[in-house]
Amino acid sequence: MNANQFIATIVDEQVIRAIQSAEAQTSGELRVFVTDKLLEDPVSEAWKTFKRLNMHDTAQRNAVLIFVGPKARKFAIVADEGIHHFCKEAFWNQLAHQLSEGFKVGDYTGSLVRLIEEMGRALTAHFPRLGNDVNEL
Repeated sequence: MNANQFIATIVDEQVIRAIQSAEAQTSGELRVFVTDKLLEDPVSEAWKTFKRLNMHDTAQRNAVLIFVGPKARKFAIVADEGIHHFCKEAFWNQLAHQLSEGFKVGDYTGSLVRLIEEMGRALTAHFPRLGNDVNEL
């Protein structure tokens, strides 16, 4: 499946609403990025995209990127040092496993929404939204 086919299966409104809902509770920033590249190393590519999108420019270093390469059937979840300080490797591995299981059965939208909701709860626990919060990205 290429990126356009993958995107066509996603109910954009649900994913956008999940991101907006999560970001309404936290100063953290969330993004989903879909690439058409044949990925050898999705984590490395995700970090390159993270940097290219200046996601490391948040004040509290609390941005998270969900990077999906449907053509390669691979994905990565990368998080800046602020949130990674609180949420250790086991947390990210659990989320990756849940996303992988959902993708295997073709539940692309639901899997992304559940992942975003879970990340939103983690971000809110450690980086609650303050009255003067602005969208940094």
